[in-house]
Amino acid sequence: MKRHEALVQLSRDHHFGLLLCWKLKQGINKEISAERMATYIQLFFNHNLYPHFKEEEETIFLILGNTHPLIAEALQEHAIMREMVAEGFTEITQIQNFRDLLETHIRKEERQIFPEIERQATDRQLQKIMALDYPALKEPDFSDEFWK
Repeated sequence: MKRHEALVQLSRDHHFGLLLCWKLKQGINKEISAERMATYIQLFFNHNLYPHFKEEEETIFLILGNTHPLIAEALQEHAIMREMVAEGFTEITQIQNFRDLLETHIRKEERQIFPEIERQATDRQLQKIMALDYPALKEPDFSDEFWK
């Protein structure tokens, strides 16, 4: 999907989130313990998802405004995922619920929110976002590759 340059890095970040979803699905299918997967979720969240959520909330979401239905829903999902991670994961069903929410959330942003932002944003708003210096996400170092 062709993205405006201001949204390209956030779209690339979504790839890492979908990769997390895939890894968790593999772990669930292999009957890996919730504890092992929870450790990775926490690391991934702290290094990738938390900064990504913050960047979206401080930049692109403001274009539509926090009361826009799509943005309000995305903000609520961010809050739910933050809460899920803060509470921790002791059951596979909790990990499955987190995985499902994250995947649905990413797909909604890519298919609905980002296109709406591209339609409504002014050139000046997009240029301002491009001038910001948010780091690109990357895979965190983690030796327990439970998904393999």
